[in-house]
Amino acid sequence: MTTMRGSVLLRTGGARLIAFSLLAAVVAGCGSSASTGGSGTSKVIVLIPKQTSDPFFTDAANGAKEAAAALGYTISYVGPSTADAAGQVTTIENSIQKHPAAITISGDDPDAVAPALKRAMAAGILVTAFNADVAKDARKLFISQASDELIAQGIVDTMAAQVNDQGHFLLVTSTATAANQNTWIAFMKPYIASKHPNLHIDQIIPGNDDPATVLSVVSTYLAAHKSTTTGVWVIGGGMSAAVKAEQQLGIDPHAMPVAGLCIPSDVKAAIHAGLIKNCVLWSPADTAYANVYAIDAYLKGTFPKGDGTLAAGKLGNLSVTNGVVNVGKPVTFTADNIDQFHF
Repeated sequence: MTTMRGSVLLRTGGARLIAFSLLAAVVAGCGSSASTGGSGTSKVIVLIPKQTSDPFFTDAANGAKEAAAALGYTISYVGPSTADAAGQVTTIENSIQKHPAAITISGDDPDAVAPALKRAMAAGILVTAFNADVAKDARKLFISQASDELIAQGIVDTMAAQVNDQGHFLLVTSTATAANQNTWIAFMKPYIASKHPNLHIDQIIPGNDDPATVLSVVSTYLAAHKSTTTGVWVIGGGMSAAVKAEQQLGIDPHAMPVAGLCIPSDVKAAIHAGLIKNCVLWSPADTAYANVYAIDAYLKGTFPKGDGTLAAGKLGNLSVTNGVVNVGKPVTFTADNIDQFHF
């Protein structure tokens, strides 16, 4: 009886020891996954722009590569050649199969890309967004290039100063679904109402971040509304094409200003020629550079929970609010400073 009891205790104790060991292994494995948020030992970060052909995103890729070199990662710069949410989805799906440490994206359509990004997260891949956010439950972090509110104010103020604070305007966005564009427009409207009530946005038309499309839509609109339009806001790519559209219709760009957000390489000649007085943007290289530092911190388990700061190399400490990293303030490009920027 005593021998049997001892044998039972031994077997029970052994089972408990095995069960405890298995539980410890499971807990350790879960802890490792939670702390890294990535896919094992991969050191590849997939960077998906809105379109690979845009020099804005080429500059972003260069900034990401600079940070990646300092932190021991490799950047895979892939995506559609033109702004295309379906192309981004295909790129995400292809990237999942390669099990990178992270996928980061500038979303063309925040909801269209969300299901694929969620599949990436389910596969253990860290997902972040930069420049243009995606659905919040489809990414862990967002790297904001600058304060959305300050960007919107800069767009409005630079135009208001050129038109004596009054008039009617065409606004050319990038795509109708772009989250960043719609956010800026949402900030512009109440700011105009409170600070510049005599400015009126008559119509908003997508320009697809494409100079040829911008040329076409601005030409078509101004052909029908030339006499009632005071100026043209372009807040997607291709601002120089709006100037060209005016010139082709015999409109003096000095009399009908073009303003908004711009790519320095696209508008440099027009600014030096005085056809565009100024325009607003930020540094895409700095945004993507900060993005890689945020990814690295998250994978290492050091990214702030809630509010805090992110140590971002040459950019110093950046503020973080609930998973959103704020890189800085927008820049106003003029003839005096535009040659300092190379994208």
